[in-house]
Amino acid sequence: MWFSIGMIPYKDLDDNSPMNQPTTIDGPATVSAEPSAILGEEFAQSDDAVTRYVVVEINHNLYGMSTESTVELMSADMTQITRVPQSPDFITGVINHRGTIIPVIDMRSLLGFEPRSAEAEKLTATFNQLKEDHIEWLDALQDAVYKDLKFTKATDPTKCNFGKWYESIIDGSSPMSAMAQGDPILKALIERFDAPHRKIHSIAEQVLGLNQEGKQEEAVKIIGTVRDTDLALMCELFDQILVAIVSKLDSMMVITEVGSRKTAIAVDGVSFVADCKDESIEPLPDTAENTEFLSGLVHQSDGSYILITDLKHIYNIASPA
Repeated sequence: MWFSIGMIPYKDLDDNSPMNQPTTIDGPATVSAEPSAILGEEFAQSDDAVTRYVVVEINHNLYGMSTESTVELMSADMTQITRVPQSPDFITGVINHRGTIIPVIDMRSLLGFEPRSAEAEKLTATFNQLKEDHIEWLDALQDAVYKDLKFTKATDPTKCNFGKWYESIIDGSSPMSAMAQGDPILKALIERFDAPHRKIHSIAEQVLGLNQEGKQEEAVKIIGTVRDTDLALMCELFDQILVAIVSKLDSMMVITEVGSRKTAIAVDGVSFVADCKDESIEPLPDTAENTEFLSGLVHQSDGSYILITDLKHIYNIASPA
């Protein structure tokens, strides 16, 4: 199947999109990724040497793989990966690709990053702790009423751990911000946290005031109502958002070919196709880390950059002839 990738993040495409099917990389790029500000008619008519790259995401960084060695794109859940005993950590296993058994290279592991499964585990632990924090918050408020203890928890909804997490997503400082902005459903789910979260924190002053007036039953009733409604809604939202995010952590596989060898390379996602002038590729800084499998970088106009992968070296290390 022929398909030309536009500048559309894979995560934004629905299940019926051609990007969710095996995809051959061929034909002209449909968009300009701005490494050198020139993809379009002006760039196409230039006599400068140009290389086309499939730009993929790995651990929130962009990496370019030459389309000369890129055969096909496919979702990792479209095929069965068979584990191989005693294989290196960066070899996920092997797959049957059109009748040929080929290895699957986990680029996260090869580049020294933690696996996506670890991200899911950390996110689950974080969400569970944020839920527990608010259960404990209401418990502490209730103890302040029943046991006449001083209430020391944060009453400002922006000061608790969840509040800081939520604000970081809204203001764009969290790595999860881009994911939320690119997914209207996920963004809407996250924004639904605001009202119940503020409601929980808002009852502290009222409950403590009622307690001072000797109205313990009324104070405890308010806590119970908030526990059964606002806290329950927050816990439900945590569960829904976790499912939505973990589903986005499924890897994509880029089927590559160097000489007579073929390998599937697992990446976080496929972003776009970029045509770059060869002369625009810069050497990697001496201070850069995890550079063994990279050959250079291309700056983009927004200040970001594309790291150019050295597929031949990757093959020599991970899939020797």
